[in-house]
Parts: sequence; C-alpha cells; structure tokens
Amino acid sequence: MSHESQNHESQNPFQEVTDTNQSDDRSVVIKSMNKYTSKPIDWLEEGRIALGKLTLIAGDPGLGKSFITLDLASRVSRGELPSRRSSGSVQLTDQGQVVLLNAEDDAGDTIRPRLEAMGADLSRVHLLEGVVKPMGRCVNLTQLDTDVQLFANTLKKIDNLKLIVIDPISAYMGKTDSHNNADVRAVLAQLARLAQWTGAAVVCVTHLNKDAGGKRAIYRAMGSLAFTAAARAVHLVTKHPDDASKRVVAPVKNNLSEEVKPRVYRLEDGRVEWIDEQIQWDADSIESAFEGERTAPSAMEEAKRFLEAAMKDGARPSKEVLDEAEAHGITASTLQRARQALGTRSFRDNGIWHWVFDSFDKKAPLGAMRVLPEPDIIPDRIEDNDPSFEYEGNDFFREQQGTHQTDRHTNDE
Repeated sequence: MSHESQNHESQNPFQEVTDTNQSDDRSVVIKSMNKYTSKPIDWLEEGRIALGKLTLIAGDPGLGKSFITLDLASRVSRGELPSRRSSGSVQLTDQGQVVLLNAEDDAGDTIRPRLEAMGADLSRVHLLEGVVKPMGRCVNLTQLDTDVQLFANTLKKIDNLKLIVIDPISAYMGKTDSHNNADVRAVLAQLARLAQWTGAAVVCVTHLNKDAGGKRAIYRAMGSLAFTAAARAVHLVTKHPDDASKRVVAPVKNNLSEEVKPRVYRLEDGRVEWIDEQIQWDADSIESAFEGERTAPSAMEEAKRFLEAAMKDGARPSKEVLDEAEAHGITASTLQRARQALGTRSFRDNGIWHWVFDSFDKKAPLGAMRVLPEPDIIPDRIEDNDPSFEYEGNDFFREQQGTHQTDRHTNDE
C-alpha cells in the first residue's frame, strides 16, 4: 500500500487521492482494519446529537424546529451542554463556535432577537450568508452540490467549531433532485465527510411530507428516504398528544446509541422551556394519533409548492415549467393562479419566453439573487481569491474597510 494511501486520513477529505500509475488519474483506497484506531462516539448532546455526524430534525411548520436549533446553538455558545467523560463523571463542555445556514428567517428581526432572548454568546454564533460570486454584486445561498469545498475551507478557519445548523436542508441542495435517492446520497455523503473533517455536529432541519397515510415516522421526512438514511440520528418534532400548549421531540432512529426518551418543551417569551415530563408515546404512536388531523393540500397549495421548488434557482423557460406541472397533475389554469399569488413575471430571451419570481433581478445571471448596490462598500468585481472576504475573527465576509451588507431575498419553502 502506498505511503500516500496510508496517510490519507490527515489530508483534506475533499482532495482526491490519486495514483499517477493509472491513466485516468483515479485510484481505489483500501486500508486494513488494524490501521484504524477504535474510539468512542463524541456527543454534543449525549445520546441525541453526535459530534462529527449528521443529525436530522423533521417536523411540520410552526412547531418550533428553528427555536430548538437556536436553543442548542445558544447552549453551545455558553458552554452549557453536559458531557459524560470516560470516567463516568458529567461536566459542562467548554464554549464552542456555531455556524448557522438559515434560508427562511431574517438575521436582524428574527434570528438575533431569538438568540438574545436565549442568552446566547453572539460572538460565538455566526450566520453564513452565502457565496460571493466573481461576476459582481450578488450573493447566492451556499449550494452543497457545488460549494462544499469552499464551505469546508471556510469552516476550517473557525477554532473549536461545535455545531453547524442547516435550516432547511432543502434550500441548500442546489440543483440536486431532492426526490432522487442517488443524487441526495451523493450530496449528503460530502456533508457527512465535512462533519467528520471539522468534528462538528451537523444538524439539518426539514419539513414532513404530506403523505401521512399511516406511514411510520421514519418515512415522513420530505424528499428522498436518503435524507433519513444518511443521518445517524433522526428526531421528530410534533405536537404533544395530550396538551396543545406543549411540543415533543421524539427519536425516530439512532445508529449510534441506545434509544433515548422523547423530550417535552413549550415556547415561552421567545425561548424554549424544556419540561421534565415522561411520556409513554413514541414517534410512531404520536404520528398515528394526529393522522386524522391532516388533510390533503388544495390544488392551489400544491401548485404554489411546485412553483417554489421549480423556480427557486431563477428564471426558467415557461414551456419547461408547464410540462413539468402537467406531469405533476397541475392544470395550466391552477398554475396561472399560483403564479399570480406568488408574484412572477414573464420575459423573452433569445425568442424563448421565461418565468421568474419578482424577487430575482431580470438582468442578473440565472440563480443570482438581487442585491441592492452599495458602491462605497462593495467593489465592482470580487475575485475568487480576494482575501478581504475570508473569515476573520467573529465575522464572515468582512471587508477591510467595513462589513459587507446584503439585502438577502429568499423564498420560503
């Protein structure tokens, strides 16, 4: 076995190990098991969220999934998560750094006020706004199918990184078909390697699909089953079966530890209040209890969801969208009403009609979000290797003469 193969663990896992003796520059890396060192699982939250692994939190909108992740981020930033040592003793962890990817909430009026209410150390919680493209004044959401190497290099500059939250994961999948197992697995495999390489817990948030139909909780996460399969632990956020003022976080699967008990919480004054309550319900029984409350979405709601997904990256030829809608059983008249409700416009490019959301700049490259120009701060052209936009201290995308401000336009799922 080559010296290069023996030492590949210490390398950046996103750099391919190659064998120059092969004509196509590819190689197969095989390592004997006696070369590996056995080690215990390191936990961010014992039995629930492991460091260096993927965890999935799934639930219907409005139940407080984002509150839970911000509560976790706050406790990490303060160093208030209990950790069990090899000796069996339990003590608090040290203060850690947190990176948030959030496509649904505004940083100024939602994320920061919630963190402040939860007592977070704001200097240790960072928001990844996106990727600055070299074509000019535009910031795109980080896309895991294309930007994972850049993302990894940035994260490595943050000391003592303990937690990465991606909320929701579907907004960061890029052009990946979220219903295709193979495509989703390819992206999540890279994300799992990122978690292992940084040593941070990666917590992904997702919604539930609408097809309850007596399904077990493990099949309820939106999109491909690969999301659930790739995560080492999955937790369901749902209503409390006996008290409408409470919520439950119930384990769905855990490949790393014995099954833990569901936890109960309520939202009070913008904070998560954990309640010491034992309930005898598991995720499947809770899902069954609420199955009768769920009704199928209307045709209009289905059409709006379809358009939001189909056009999330920018302008699309109208014929393509119409054909895809027809394949999903959505009529042209319903699609037109959904377009009006969501706010879209038509324009012609090289003789082909396109549709685009009003929030996208007509002249910007497809997929580029509109950003209000700030000529005194933002240069006319940002090069890929511009050091002024690297991570520095507690700020991301910090310029030498000021902070890079953007007007982020994002669409809810």
